[in-house]
Formats: sequence, C-alpha cells, structure tokens
Amino acid sequence: MSVAALLKHPPKLPPRAPAREVELSIVMPCLNEAETLAICIKKANAFLAEQSISGEVVVADNGSTDGSQQIANALGARIVHVPARGYGAALIGGIEAARGRFVAIGDADNSYDFGSLAPFISELRNGADLVMGNRFRGGIQPGAMPPLHRWLGNPVLSFLGRAFFRISVGDFHCGLRAFRRESIQALELKTSGMEFASEMVVRAAIGKLDIREVPTTLAPDGRSRAPHLRTWRDGWRHLRFLLIYAPRFLFLYPGLALALIGMVGVLGLAQGDIRVGAVEFGVHTMIFAAMAVLMGSQLIGLSIMARRYGAIAGMWPESGLMRHVRSAFTVERACVAGGVMLALGIGGAVTATSIWASTGFGGLDPSELMRLTIPSMLLGCIGLQMVVTAFFIGLLDQPRGR
Repeated sequence: MSVAALLKHPPKLPPRAPAREVELSIVMPCLNEAETLAICIKKANAFLAEQSISGEVVVADNGSTDGSQQIANALGARIVHVPARGYGAALIGGIEAARGRFVAIGDADNSYDFGSLAPFISELRNGADLVMGNRFRGGIQPGAMPPLHRWLGNPVLSFLGRAFFRISVGDFHCGLRAFRRESIQALELKTSGMEFASEMVVRAAIGKLDIREVPTTLAPDGRSRAPHLRTWRDGWRHLRFLLIYAPRFLFLYPGLALALIGMVGVLGLAQGDIRVGAVEFGVHTMIFAAMAVLMGSQLIGLSIMARRYGAIAGMWPESGLMRHVRSAFTVERACVAGGVMLALGIGGAVTATSIWASTGFGGLDPSELMRLTIPSMLLGCIGLQMVVTAFFIGLLDQPRGR
C-alpha cells in the first residue's frame, strides 16, 4: 500500500494501553524499508490483537528518506528517531524507548513472521531472560539465505560462539528474538553494527541470563534493493567481536600450545642433535623452538592483561582463577622471578663470551656455542617480559579518579 493511500484511508487501530500496562514492545529497526514496513507492522499488530497482548509497535528509524516514517505513523506505530547509524545503534535506541516489560526485535524486511511470536512470549512468561529464534530448526525457505551464509558463515560463527562461551544457541545471528527489557538493558550493550546480534547473546551468557531457543522460519525478504548486510565486512565484525570477548581462545590456549611445544624443542636439543628417522633436528631447529616459546609467553602475558582489563572495564566478571593469579603474580614476586631469569640469561651470555675469549676470539663451533646462547637469550627475554607484564597489570589496578 502506498503512503498516500495509507494517509487517505488510515486503518482502524485498537486503543493504546497506558504505558504502565504494556507487556510487549515489538521493535523494528528501519532504514528505507517502505516496500515491506507496512506488512511487518500489520503482522505485529495482528499478533498483539489475536493474542490479547497489551503491546506496541516501535519503529526505530535510522534516517529513512523513502516515506517509511509516514507509513509507520499511518499504521499506528510509534516512531523513535535514532540519529546514530547502524543496525545495533537503531536497536539500542528502540529498546531504550520501548515501554514493554518484554521486547521482541525483528527486521522490517518481511523475512520474519511477527505473527509467530507466541513461543517467544511463552518462554519469557516462564522465566526466560532471552529467547532466540533458530532458523535452522524452524525452516529456511528457498532463496531466503545465501548459500555462503547458510552453509559456512552462520554455522561457523555459531559454533565458535558455543565453544567460546559454553552456551547451546544454535543460531547466533537470528534477527528474531525476544527478551526481558530490564535484563538486556542491564548489560549496557554498545556495538552499533551488525555484530550487535552477537553482543547480545555473548553478554547475556557472560551475565548468566536464562537463554532459551525456539524454532522460527525465514522467508525471502520483500525488498527489491540489496540488503544492508555485507557478507565479508559484517562476518568479520562478528568474528572480531567473538575473539575480543574470548581472550582464552585468542591468547591463552595458543600461547600455552606454542610455549609447550617450543620448550620441548629447546630442552630436547640442548644436549645435542636429535635424529628421527631420516630427519635430523639440530641447533637451527632450536632457534625456531625458542621463537615459539617467546611467542607463547607473549600471548600468555597478553591473555592475563586482557582478562584483567575486561574485568575492570565491566566486560565480564573477574573469575576465581584470575583472582588467584593476581594474588600470586604481584609486581614484587614478578620482579624477583623475572630478575633471576634475566640474571641467568646475562650470565649465560657472559659465559659464552668467555668461552669465545679463551680461544682468542677466533673460530668456534657455532652449533655448540648456540646451545648456550639460545637458552640464555630466552631466559633474558622472558624474565624482562615477566617484569614488564606485572608492572602493566599493576598500572591497570591503580585507583581511577574522576
């Protein structure tokens, strides 16, 4: 229906309930969705009427110029103007303005059926904080999701989300979901782009909210233009967010693996070359093993600093393990341990220089000397890194003023 027709023959709408009685707000982000916005609002209003739910439809407009605002107004939706651009920014503005105890969000492109919200509301009434739709369980119509998204992007990112945060959500990026407004507002979500979908689930999991999942369907959107979603750009933003909020997987586990493998190589080759079948591992392999230990130790230090910063910034609560690490890894203890390692490293370098001097600084067997210099270098570097890391964590722990 055109904007002019809507304005000339406005539909009859049920009387709006007082703000204090609103149970459900259906929030739709909108940026030039005139082709499909009307049918979405009608479906949402029909659902509220059929289920006898006291509710409202909120259109979080992100600066539409195609008449979307007039359509929303003619159909009785409440328009919230959100000047900050982005999918997440629009939803944050819409959720903030919502009056309902519960909030359901869904795209305004007619790909989600707002008439199928009953299972979401039932779960919320039964105590859930966040109810996710699962398109893979409910059904994806032909042409509704690009093959790259269906078989690679969504499954991989959802798998990583489940592995990183230990939650059983099968479809991290479903755009149809519902939640308790106070529970989600308490998370203080901030991302402005498409990664908002991941942030909501991740922060809810970290906050130990009750997350549940129900099947939902996905239909081809009704727009003639290309969607706002950009596959590679927005896929990377989702992946980047997941990694930032999972420093154990980004830093700690790779660091431990590198350090362990490298240490086995350094210690094993310290006494001489090792032959495995037809392959001989010598001092040159030892150099790369030492490099692995250095890289691993750096990643482990970064994981500790990242976990501490995240706790200070309110990204996640401080775990019991991190409290033990902080109590043991004080600046003073790190200075002592790091100082000893640095002294041993310098001592090894001096010894190697003395051996060279005893020959009149002439020719030496480099392989034998490197078996001393490589571990010495490694001890010195790790010792210094330990001291610097402890001081940086001490800096993070300093009281903050206004």
